[in-house]
Amino acid sequence: MSHADRARLHDETIAAHADNVRRYRAGEVTAEQFRPLRLAMGLYAQLPHVKHMQRIKVPGGLMSAEQLDAIAEVTARWGKGLAHVTVRQDVQIHHVELEESAELMTALARAGVTTVGACADTVRNVTASPYGGVLADEAFDTTPHAHAVTEHFLFHPLNRKLPRKFKVAFSGSAADEAQVMINDVGLFARVTPEGRGFTAYVAGGLGSTPEVAHLWRAFVPERDVLALCEAVVRVYHRDGERKNRKKNRLKFLLRAVGEAELLRRFDAELERVLAEEGEALRTSFDALAAGSSEPPPPPPEPGDPLGDGSFARWKRTNTRPQSQPGYHVATIKLPLGDASSEQLREIARISRGYANGAVRATNQQNLLLRWVPSMRLLALYRELVAIGLGEADALHVTDVVSCPGADYCSIAITKSMGVSERIRAHLAPTRQEADDVVSRLGRFEIKISGCPNSCGQHHVADIGMTGLMVTGKDGVERAHYSLRLGGGCGEDARVGARIAGRFPEQEAPQVVAAIAARYLDDRAEGESFRDYVARVGAASLATVAAGASPGVV
Repeated sequence: MSHADRARLHDETIAAHADNVRRYRAGEVTAEQFRPLRLAMGLYAQLPHVKHMQRIKVPGGLMSAEQLDAIAEVTARWGKGLAHVTVRQDVQIHHVELEESAELMTALARAGVTTVGACADTVRNVTASPYGGVLADEAFDTTPHAHAVTEHFLFHPLNRKLPRKFKVAFSGSAADEAQVMINDVGLFARVTPEGRGFTAYVAGGLGSTPEVAHLWRAFVPERDVLALCEAVVRVYHRDGERKNRKKNRLKFLLRAVGEAELLRRFDAELERVLAEEGEALRTSFDALAAGSSEPPPPPPEPGDPLGDGSFARWKRTNTRPQSQPGYHVATIKLPLGDASSEQLREIARISRGYANGAVRATNQQNLLLRWVPSMRLLALYRELVAIGLGEADALHVTDVVSCPGADYCSIAITKSMGVSERIRAHLAPTRQEADDVVSRLGRFEIKISGCPNSCGQHHVADIGMTGLMVTGKDGVERAHYSLRLGGGCGEDARVGARIAGRFPEQEAPQVVAAIAARYLDDRAEGESFRDYVARVGAASLATVAAGASPGVV
């Protein structure tokens, strides 16, 4: 399909959405009939005071400065000036009026940004490691592969007709920055004597019954990545559960037929796809991957900036030297994943002046700049401070990941963003920065979900928290959280172990601090929290948590 054909289909899809809105308001289609139509355009109905949420797809997390400007524009015009970066590298805005959604989508489309398939029973936003190609442990940049899979399925005849949502992720290294192991199709980049390619995992997912992905193929050539995804989507479309939406993810098909049988079906379908259209799909991959581009970097500047105090801390925690001499990657820490439209515009400007004019969204709800000349880090930091985004400690304990919770979502139970902010405030670095808990912990992930659906990915965090309501002796319901410890992604991915007790919302910061303190006191040299939990057992930390929470039930 040519670029012109794709643009035409995109315009037609937005026009059809506008007509569906008109028909719905006129009573020509019911709310139940309209629901899958609007969801397929990334439009969620939420609480009455926030109208609708518009999800914006960002394949591989890559946005040009011009695309970020467009997102800032729609955020200002239709989202009350606040955008939210998600755990799948999407951007969401709230308070959208249904009748204005087609105009919003058109404004994005002019910049090459889409909402098609951002929700509903589709291939969702395809994620990729934001560090691909610029860190030493990354085999290669998988962003073009995420772009190719996105484009292949955007107007695919089976898309929008799947049993339920379908997720694909690409990681460039074993660090698994794209969280491959909790996706329906997860691909780890590999360079072997056979060339570049991927190790393929399948049937991962979270929700109320999480499943770590299963190894399918040790190596698949990179030009066969479309065929591989095509085969899995075909099997899921044909064999996935259609009657019970609670059991129609790929992980449930695996549980129903067994791992060996499901992998046999994938093997047979992949052989069929390769025989029927293997060469055509390879040619299509070449063309689609070539359509993914990142602006060229600015020239490097020799040296490395020196500094102390807040800049030194920010440089230590928020930047990493690239494998290309003279450049750094810099993380812009977004508190709770939020940024204002004005901040987005400024980040677009900063990306042009201090990086290569591109921005990456991350699964940890931050934004990232690549190709920053090392000698420009101090100036970049000052620019970020000026717009209120110079906070250090990215990916540390105060960089809490959270779903929007009951402030926005109609199915959430608790206000997860509120407890996230309490934890951030409680653990904020003290004046004794050299010895504060945040620095001593290093990278440490807290993830919070306002309900069991795991939109905050609490299953794969160092400390994961799930919201629930508990009725007290006085008959009043109050927000509480259950905890999981020692989860994480990577090729040794594991779901965190649930500990006993339901902890009152207001005591959650003290509970987190107590668990972190015990880990710091007891850990072996170089021992990660995940390995520490495996060694001492989650039950021993449940006692620590209960001791910090008088109201635990």
